[in-house]
Amino acid sequence: MLDNLLLGFSAIASVPVLAAIFAGVLVGILCGVLPGLSASTAVALMVPFTFGMDPVVAVLLLVSVYMAGEYGGSITAIAIGTPGTPAAAATMLDGYELTKQGKPGLALTTSVVASSIGGMVGVMALFAFSEPLARVALSFGAPEYFSLAVFGLTIIASLSSKNLLKGFLILFLGLFLTTIGLDGFTGEERFTFGIPKLMDGISIIPALIGLFAMSSVFYGAEDELRRSERVSLSFAMPRLRELLGLWKVYLHSSLLGSIIGVLPGAGATIASFICYNEVRRFSRNKDQFGTGCLEGVAAPEAGNNAVVGGSLVPLLTLGIPGSAT
Repeated sequence: MLDNLLLGFSAIASVPVLAAIFAGVLVGILCGVLPGLSASTAVALMVPFTFGMDPVVAVLLLVSVYMAGEYGGSITAIAIGTPGTPAAAATMLDGYELTKQGKPGLALTTSVVASSIGGMVGVMALFAFSEPLARVALSFGAPEYFSLAVFGLTIIASLSSKNLLKGFLILFLGLFLTTIGLDGFTGEERFTFGIPKLMDGISIIPALIGLFAMSSVFYGAEDELRRSERVSLSFAMPRLRELLGLWKVYLHSSLLGSIIGVLPGAGATIASFICYNEVRRFSRNKDQFGTGCLEGVAAPEAGNNAVVGGSLVPLLTLGIPGSAT
């Protein structure tokens, strides 16, 4: 195992490989920042550029784009309340609240640190536990995936504890929207109204823009009518003690994200919301979540970046991708 690790370090210790990693990180962040361009889109756009490349350089380029794209979505989620990627929607819950309080620097720095730690833990999980984690992924059948889906839906109840009725109304609305398109068993059209584009269901891109970007526009117009006061922004970074005090959040969310990443089809979005909910459930500051809590920023970011390493486990060992990207 140590020989393979040393071989990996020697493989990246070259100018072409380091240049590919740098370019991948840059492209990934740029695509992640733009609402509508997800990490999957960024990787798909970069695939043609890998034709003719050395396999090691090509793989590292695509993995760099993937990991940076997951992080990039948090920037717009924190800065303007519009997640650049679906996985960053959980980060927005507390990150944007910190921005409205004039503290975007705290949220952005916490996001960077949590993403870095989550990515490293995911890679270590890939290196150390590929074989046993692959067995776990294969043991998941229909009952286990159904249980995971139900668990994900119950998270809505805990996130909407202040207004359960509103939370469950949104839950059933979301379930209704997922029924739009072709039935997977019978092939019949459901609620397409003769529109061919709806046969594949509602795309995540227009849904994200409509739910988050347009709502921000309406809120901004309402605030303008109210002549709200402008918030003075401070880009001061959190103290080292504050970042180190989140070590339990980093570790818990990174491990949970790595495990979820191994499960084929789960992905970073599910991981980020589950990590957010689990950290909130065991936190001493439950009431502060949703009001600008650093734990609420660190948990989903560590989780969705740890998914990257976890999703590569079934891909490299079994040829089954752990996520769509």
